[in-house]
Amino acid sequence: MLRKIRKAPAKQEPETILHDVMAIFKSALIAVILTLICFTLFAVIIKIADLQEDVIPPVVQVVRILSAAIGGILASRASKKMGWIKGGITGILYILCALLISYVFGGSAFMGSLILSDILLGFVAGSIGGIIGVILRN
Repeated sequence: MLRKIRKAPAKQEPETILHDVMAIFKSALIAVILTLICFTLFAVIIKIADLQEDVIPPVVQVVRILSAAIGGILASRASKKMGWIKGGITGILYILCALLISYVFGGSAFMGSLILSDILLGFVAGSIGGIIGVILRN
């Protein structure tokens, strides 16, 4: 007289625009925090290892690409569809936040063509991360 116990389906959050926007903002914020942590660690490594300054630009680009991709992964895992678009938007938002932080603390002037290439880089890296996030989710 054992009855089969039916499992209740897992509670799923509704796919709303607000949910997507919050996931994108949260993922971009996490990507910015990850970048700041990586840059801090890299500064310590440069100081301890007495590295030359010519290693800084490639490391900065790699950290930015990986952070945008990780942000894209996080954004796409929070939703069920269009992961590449949500990842790309996250990448763009991440780059814009990073540029704003760079401007506020570095005081450097914005250069038009470099901003566009950075935004494109953020979109591509975030989109790839979004695709990876959808694949990992399944």
